[in-house]
Order: sequence, then C-alpha cells, then structure tokens
Amino acid sequence: MILNQIQSKMAVLVGVATSLAWLALAAEAKTVEYEWTLRPRRSSSKDVSLSPDCYINRLMLLVNDEFPGPAIEANVGDTVRVTLNNQAPSDTFALHFHGLSMKGQPYVDGTATVTQCAAGPLQTQVYEFTVDDSGTHYWHGHVSMERGDGFQGPIIITDPSDADETELEAMYDAEATVFLQDWYHLDGRMRRTGLDTNPFIWIGNAQTFLINGGGIYSSCYGKNNTQDSSCVDGCSAENYIKSIEVEAGKKYRLRIIAGTELIGVNFAIQGHKMMVVEVEGTIVEPFEVENLDIMPAQRYSVVIMADQTPGNYWATTTVRYRSTAPTGYLNIKYKSVSDADLNLDEGLPSHPAWDVTQPSIDLENKLLTKTPGSFDDADVLSANESTIRRIVVVGTQAIDQALDVLRWTANNVTMTKSSKPLIVSAYEAAKAPAAAAWPDTEVPGTVLVPESPPTPWNYTERVQESVGVNNGERGPSYIPLMEGEVVEIVLQNARALNGVAEMHSWHLHGHSFYVVGFGFGTFDEETDPASYNLINPVRRDTVTVLPLGWTAFRFKANNPGAWAFHCTQPAHAMMGMGFTFITSPDQLESPPPAAHSCLETSLVPEVGAGGGGGGDGSNGGAND
Repeated sequence: MILNQIQSKMAVLVGVATSLAWLALAAEAKTVEYEWTLRPRRSSSKDVSLSPDCYINRLMLLVNDEFPGPAIEANVGDTVRVTLNNQAPSDTFALHFHGLSMKGQPYVDGTATVTQCAAGPLQTQVYEFTVDDSGTHYWHGHVSMERGDGFQGPIIITDPSDADETELEAMYDAEATVFLQDWYHLDGRMRRTGLDTNPFIWIGNAQTFLINGGGIYSSCYGKNNTQDSSCVDGCSAENYIKSIEVEAGKKYRLRIIAGTELIGVNFAIQGHKMMVVEVEGTIVEPFEVENLDIMPAQRYSVVIMADQTPGNYWATTTVRYRSTAPTGYLNIKYKSVSDADLNLDEGLPSHPAWDVTQPSIDLENKLLTKTPGSFDDADVLSANESTIRRIVVVGTQAIDQALDVLRWTANNVTMTKSSKPLIVSAYEAAKAPAAAAWPDTEVPGTVLVPESPPTPWNYTERVQESVGVNNGERGPSYIPLMEGEVVEIVLQNARALNGVAEMHSWHLHGHSFYVVGFGFGTFDEETDPASYNLINPVRRDTVTVLPLGWTAFRFKANNPGAWAFHCTQPAHAMMGMGFTFITSPDQLESPPPAAHSCLETSLVPEVGAGGGGGGDGSNGGAND
C-alpha cells in the first residue's frame, strides 16, 4: 500500500490571538481512522434482520452492515482517514462528505467525475483530510442514486476552541442523532433506469419513511409472513420503530439530518417544543418552534426539554410540497417507561398541510447567524455591489431531442457526466503550454453554462408557452470563477413540463454561503435586493427554493478546485439539474492517482444505473 498524501493549504489567519488558537488546536489534533467495507446485502425470508420496515427482499448497500451507516466523529483540526473497501462485484462508488468544505484539499470531495474517479469493484480507496468545519453534516455515495440504498451516515464535528459552541454545549445534557430517509422498495439502479427510459418512469413516492433506520411499511403492518410473503413476522411498532430514551428534567440536543431522496418533511414531537440552535455548522440565534421544515440534505440541531409526564411520545414527519408520502415515526421514550403497545394512530403531533408555505417562510425569517463576524468570508455581506458577480440560475424540465428523454436543465443546459474528472481536465487545460489565462481557458469536452437564462420569461408560466420544451446543450457543464470573487446566486424556480411547481433543494460543494434573500414570482434585479438581509443571514451549504419562488445567496470563491452545485434530490440531479463551479485551476497542485486512475484502468464513469465511474486509487490516501 503506497501512501500518496495531499497536503492541506492552511489559509492565512489574521490576528495574533487567532494564530495562537490555531497553534493550540494543532498541538491537540489527532488522526481519526475508519475502516469501512461496503457490500450489497438483501433482506430475505431467511434473514429478516436487514429489513428496516417489515418488507423483505430489498437490495441494500451497507457499510459495515450498519443502517444508517457509521458516524464520523472528529474535532476541528483533526485528520480523518476513511478506508473504503468496495466489495460490490459490479458497481463503482465514491464517498462525499456533505458539509465539509475541504478547503485547500480539492481532490477529497468525493464527487465522481468531478473531483475523482470512483472506487471500482473489489477495490479500495482511502480518503484523508483535515477537518475545518464544525457542525452537523453527513456522508453519502456520490455516483448515482446509491445513497438511497443505505450508503450514507452522520458526520459530527466539534470545535472545542469555539466560544459559541462551548456556550451551546452548556445548554443541554446529552445529544442524539435523528437520521431521516424516504425508503423505496426498488433499489437505486432500478429507479435510475426508469429515469433514463422512454416512456419515462418516475420514481414516485417512497413506500416507507425511516427515522434512524426504522419504520413500518403500511401494507405489512399487523400482518405476518403467512398472510403476505413479502412481509416479516411480528411487524409491530415495538419491533420496527426506533426509540430515543430521555430522562425527565434533562435537555437534549437532537441533530436532525435529512438523508431524504425526494421529499421535504415537517418534523414535530408530541408535547415538546424545540429550540433551533444550529444549521449546517452555523450556530444561530436560538428560537422556539413547535414543528420544523427540513428539506433533502439539510441539517438542524434542536434542543428539547424532557418536561412532560414520563411516557412514550411520538416524533413524526409529514410530507412538504408533495401531495402525499408515508409518515415517519420515532419514539421519544422516557427512562423506565415500557414501550409495549405503541399505537401509530394515537398521540400524534400536529403538522402543517403539505402545500402551505407560511411555516417555511417563518422559519427562513428566523434563521439568523449568531456571530457572522467569526467567519472569514463574512465580508461578502458588505461587498460593493459593483464587485458582486450575480448569476441567475433557472431550473427547468426539457426534452432532450437527440436522446428522446425527459431531462432537467440549469439555464437550458443539461448536466452530464464526463469520462475524465472535470478537475483533471481543468488543471491540464490551465497548465497547458500557450493556454489562455483563467477564466478564458478552454476546457475540452465541456459546456459553459450561461450566467442567466438564454431566454427569460415569466417563470410562473409553463415553459412550453414561453420558450419551448427542448433543452439547449448537454454535457459536463461548468461556470468558471476566479479565486477571491464574491458570487451571488439567484435560484429561480419554474414549473415542470406538466405544469407542477416543485420544491428543489440545492447543495454547493466546497463552500458555505449566506442566504441573503428569498421571495415568490420572478426575481427582479432592480427591486428585490433591497429586501436582502446583509447583517446576519444564515450561513449554510444546502438551500431550498420553494415552488414558484426564488432564493438568493452569496459566497466567496476562496477554494480553488472543481465544486459541484446541484439539486440534492438524486432523481433531479441524475436528470441533469446542476453544474460545476471551477475556481482557478491554475492554482492547484497536480492531481493524485485517484483523480485519474479510471483513465488508465478503463473503468470510465457510466451515466446509467447505480454504478458509474470507476477506478482505483487514493484521494489523499492510499490505493490497492
């Protein structure tokens, strides 16, 4: 095993006190190691223990046979080393650390075809990186739709030197993770195949909603295997709904992670209010809620007080912005109380109707960063308007005439995968003799995304009544950025071809950003920025654009590399909803073997089923 480490480029820190704090942190830093084996598993009548919801005969992708997958836990400044052994006989996988910026470590982001080649069948990849981002995050597969098969789990990063975090930790006695997932009985490869066919086969609603890996498929509830061979015996709430035990009089931090594939949900706990205290690594001004909207890939920390009469209390989820979906259940169980005879129909908390937007609006208005000046990119909030690069991104459905399939686009460009990772193509192009200076460098085999829609229209109308139904270009798509630029993204929602306006949740790799504004209708560059919060907006990495709405956020392009920006709902992303920001590739160190190994092994990425990508090697680690 040959070690091929990537050295972190630590940012220059301003101020003696800050420098001393980093020196102290470096002295205490440690290496945290994880050895993971990923293999396909299947629940069956002979082994029902793998079934999370009473249904059997479902293919799963599990790390160390855990579901959800094992947690990564570390402190800021630690080195994390994850060895991923891919025991799948035919699929390739990459491991993304969602919420970790990987600043100065662009080859360990874990995005197949963007920052690396994926690990090929029966091959090993090692990810080694230094942690800079405290908070509640999660890891997941990033090739196709495999994270919905179980290939995901929590990341919990703490910062002992942060005063706000120390103050927050004094507010509670213990903590627990609440991992949310919509669970389909068709595996990711089958769901993906339907998206790429004609006639188009939509993934539809999940069969079950899981919390911490437990739930009940309604068609199996109360049945046994002799009544329905696809169901396990003993399908009861006591056997399949997970519990979190609390002690009366104590406070608990719940780290809620939306590992959901399609739906946003509203989360509530019977008889207990929640205090929102953290959003994706940002400690916010605390505020109390009775229920909480959380969209795919978002994370929140809430503090609850166990102040009710000891008993069992349902925490439930209901769907947001889609008309129907199964309910998720979690039992908040007081210590020494029996959980026998739980009833799924009694004592449920209340939730808003699926199509009412006011709870989401109220939540967004209350999300305020507690100490914005503690972040080194806070100056984007005070940047001169003339220096801000505003990019308006409209996500629309379209028909790809050449392939005769339904796709999604960003500014009429459909994102596809490339045979060579974009970071390698951009690096080679920028370093080529006689290459034009970045950002005017031509990156072969790619498509430039326009910085505004080629043909604007009233985005509350159906697109076919305005600009037609066909997409423009397709390919590995990107927008070039210069290191240090202040960028403002306006995400503009639009109707799908069937006339429905959907919620979309977008994630930016390699950065956090400030959500400065949101609204409904068509964004107006002349008037809408006047409503921005440029004082203390929430800083996060995953943002929602509501049906027929727009959302604006700012970030600093302070991390050279290739950083994916896409809808976090895998079905939309696989259909082309996204692109990549490539920032100053001429400033990068040369790519490690794992970034281009698939080019030598012929395990090139494949845009179809649950695999895609390939190769062996290391991302700042080792390869076998």
